[in-house]
Amino acid sequence: MSTAAINPKGVRQYAAGTGPSAWNTAYLGSSVGQKILVALTGAGLVTFLVFHMIGNLKMFGGRDSINAYASFLKHDIGAFIWIARGGLLAIFVTHLFLAIRLHLRAKAARPVGYQMMRTAQARTASRSMLLTGLVILAFTAFHLAHYTFGLAHGAEVNGTTINYMDLRDAEGRHDVYAMVIAGFTTWWISALYLVAQVLLYLHLSHGIASSLRTLGLVGRRFERAAWILGNAVAAVIVLGNIAIVVAVWSGYLKP
Repeated sequence: MSTAAINPKGVRQYAAGTGPSAWNTAYLGSSVGQKILVALTGAGLVTFLVFHMIGNLKMFGGRDSINAYASFLKHDIGAFIWIARGGLLAIFVTHLFLAIRLHLRAKAARPVGYQMMRTAQARTASRSMLLTGLVILAFTAFHLAHYTFGLAHGAEVNGTTINYMDLRDAEGRHDVYAMVIAGFTTWWISALYLVAQVLLYLHLSHGIASSLRTLGLVGRRFERAAWILGNAVAAVIVLGNIAIVVAVWSGYLKP
């Protein structure tokens, strides 16, 4: 019997439980569907991290380079920046929510743990994905409070502490260069960022390879290649971020 029919005087009619929304509900409610969404949202976040790192490396181009870039993002592209931020937030929340949901579902399916951990098949990175993800979430909140809202630390200017957001260069633009210098010349902030980058590397190195397998882009024969690619991408992102911290802390990038 047909489950759907075309009504010449109205919209298509579906039998109960057979419409597109029912399919979406069943798919998103399955572990396979949720793993695919985790992989896709993870790919989106990795893409953002790459471009974020490239933009931050403009610090090595000097004050005018990074400040002009920040001014372009903040003023020249208009409402698009808020659309992009909203989309990024939605991707981040979806990724985290589904990852936690899958973890809890897997734990409920096996309430008694394995008697012996096969560490050759479950490396530190893979066994700590949820933990590193939650720590990265906490670090992201601190990063936003630190450099986006200027709530976590202040800049010393002529013996006076001022908010990061009040720093201005000679052209009246927000002085992002001075803001980054002020942040990373403080030892505990530099140490916090370096630790966060190590955890980010662990998370990305496994997450990228796992996403490639989940999306069916690599088979069993190419698992080694996926692992190498995941580590390479994670290393590029993390080393790019660490380079800025070390350059400021060592005095290579000067006030």
